[in-house]
Amino acid sequence: MATGKNDSKNEYNKTGGIKIDPGMFIFVAIFIYIIICIVMSMKSTSIKGYQVKVGSLSENRIYTGIAIREEIPVESEYSGYINFLMRDGERAGFNNLLFCIDETGKLADLIGKNPAGDNSLSDSELFSLRQEIQLFSKNFDDTSFAQSLTFEQKIGNELSQIENRRIIGEVNEISEGHSNDIIDYVRAKDSGIVTFYQDGFELKKADDLNKEDFDEEKYTRKETLNDDLVASGDFVYKYVKNEVWSIVILVPNKDVEAITNNDYVEVKFSKTLNSSWGKVRLVKELEKESIIELTFTNSMITFCKDRFVDIELMLDVDKGLKIPNSSIAQKDFFVVDKKFVTHGGNSSDYTVLREEDAAGSVKAVSVNIIKEEEDYYLIDSIALKYGDKLIMPNEAVSTLDNNTLVLGKTEKVIGVFNINKGYADFNRIDIKNSNDEYSIIDAYSAYGLRAYDYIALDASIVTDKDFVY
Repeated sequence: MATGKNDSKNEYNKTGGIKIDPGMFIFVAIFIYIIICIVMSMKSTSIKGYQVKVGSLSENRIYTGIAIREEIPVESEYSGYINFLMRDGERAGFNNLLFCIDETGKLADLIGKNPAGDNSLSDSELFSLRQEIQLFSKNFDDTSFAQSLTFEQKIGNELSQIENRRIIGEVNEISEGHSNDIIDYVRAKDSGIVTFYQDGFELKKADDLNKEDFDEEKYTRKETLNDDLVASGDFVYKYVKNEVWSIVILVPNKDVEAITNNDYVEVKFSKTLNSSWGKVRLVKELEKESIIELTFTNSMITFCKDRFVDIELMLDVDKGLKIPNSSIAQKDFFVVDKKFVTHGGNSSDYTVLREEDAAGSVKAVSVNIIKEEEDYYLIDSIALKYGDKLIMPNEAVSTLDNNTLVLGKTEKVIGVFNINKGYADFNRIDIKNSNDEYSIIDAYSAYGLRAYDYIALDASIVTDKDFVY
């Protein structure tokens, strides 16, 4: 038995080689492959993908518009010193007490001799005054001193009105024994929002406005202040009966279409940071600008004391496929006359005939069309190179320019790298609009992208036909 084992061993050795275990061979091959993949990944930059989706770009445009309301001015029926009993911008019901006229001017003296007991402000009064101060601070322009004067008058007027409302219940008692002192009480003739200023825009409509009306430097307004002396027939207050109002803006003609293409646009008010939807109407076209009216059915009371209103239009300028700007690249493509390109027959591919050698042999080469113009195609340069000579189909090989074309003329094309197939494939795009971060591209471009395609997020690290891993 021992002799048999030795003979078998010798017989194995006589075969002249070492027997390799197949399992060990597979393990070594896998190990080497893993090492190669690790080295390649360390030397290369990973290509991150981005899924293309339908979207839009919002383009926010800021304007200062003129507020137009149905304002009804009211003139005084009496002469004397006015004492308001209702706050500016407050809603008055029919027959509510608005103010009184002191025809002799002695009411102020009598009030001074009989001051109201509690001069503290209520929570609602403090809140209203605080809101006025905050809005003034937010919108204050230190180059316009007139704003400070107007604000001072407004706050003083409101404080006077608060005080007048407190003492009106005591007026009869105060004036008792002064029967010759005539005080006339004025009540609201209709319901509405009451304001105590005039500026000449009360009876104007959007169609009445011209470019000059938008010049804030030329704008003037006159406030009717507490204790002002008014004569019979003078303006004393005005009221607005309903919530329908509009803001009229002056727009450069290049921006008109983006606004008027919408029936309604979202408007953000800078004063409150709230938004509302305004109905769009093109009023008139001027030489370089146009007047557009935006009509609202709410928020009027918030701006009833303002003639000029700062707004921001939240416009969806364009809709299409939305891609990041970092995905956009440029690539050169050969310009090839359509007469040198064939399509159809036994294949749906586009092909060209390329001269292979001096003997005149030709080869049909499949090419990718990236863009089609009226007389020529833009052809991918992967299968072709500079200096290649193309032969016109069904023509003999010749040096005549009319049936040969030497590749050299190129045209830059804007596009992205499509990575759906696991490698970077350049796709042309047509950009409709863009901002600092994103672009909107046409969703229906021939040879272009489609929704839900994956593209390289950073085109700067990608070369055509790179593998994605």
